[in-house]
Amino acid sequence: MTVANRTSFVDVRGKKTQLMVGGQGPPLLYLHSAAGETDWTPWHDALGQRFTVHAPAHPGFALSEGLDEIDDIHDLAWHCVDLLAVLGLDRVPVVGFSLGGWLAVELAILRPSLVSHLVLIDAAGLHLDEAPMEELFIDDLDRLRRLIFHNPNHPAAANFFPSSRTDPRLLMWLRAREATARVAWNPYLHDPKLPQHLHRVGCPTLILWGDDDRLIPPAHGASYAQHIPGARLELLPSCGHMAPFEATAECAARTLAFLHRQ
Repeated sequence: MTVANRTSFVDVRGKKTQLMVGGQGPPLLYLHSAAGETDWTPWHDALGQRFTVHAPAHPGFALSEGLDEIDDIHDLAWHCVDLLAVLGLDRVPVVGFSLGGWLAVELAILRPSLVSHLVLIDAAGLHLDEAPMEELFIDDLDRLRRLIFHNPNHPAAANFFPSSRTDPRLLMWLRAREATARVAWNPYLHDPKLPQHLHRVGCPTLILWGDDDRLIPPAHGASYAQHIPGARLELLPSCGHMAPFEATAECAARTLAFLHRQ
């Protein structure tokens, strides 16, 4: 079942921001990953069965403007604060995946009044000496596919990468990589000060992680769960980094069950 959805643009402090909205029910903010999933997918649709999903494209992704004003993850979090003000939303559940999970937790620390519940899926943001992240910024797409999918032949894998230099998706893929590098190149995919602030997350928090995440190992999920008060970590079996797309039904079921219980 596909719920109605549409893509439009909103002005966020003079920046044109692409916004996808779809579903039915109370509002939910979805913050996408470095893969730039800014088209409506089965994952968005699963969330949209119970919530009206607001899924903005971060500055520099898809057709959103404003990347020149973004220097780090904190600038991106302030952009989210401004976006929520434009949309008239507060106290909403926030679901963030990978880069979006890191952004979601920074938002929950910066403006806790805006976030009612937090779901972090294979989130970036931390550095662990004992479990370092793998390299995301590589040009070998086959290698990247093997890195982020438990099953690199999963049908969803074909949806995220241009297959050749003539693939029309190549431009958007390159834009997404540039925008990710703007906030995650140095320090690499983490905020050194984030661990000392995780105790400030005051909302109910669920952490979902692929048990075979080779990009950001599950130890990062355990660290988030250890430092966010009351947070719970759940591992998704036989699943890599791309949990919402490799295990869509399971990921959505656990997310919706958590939000329903709270």
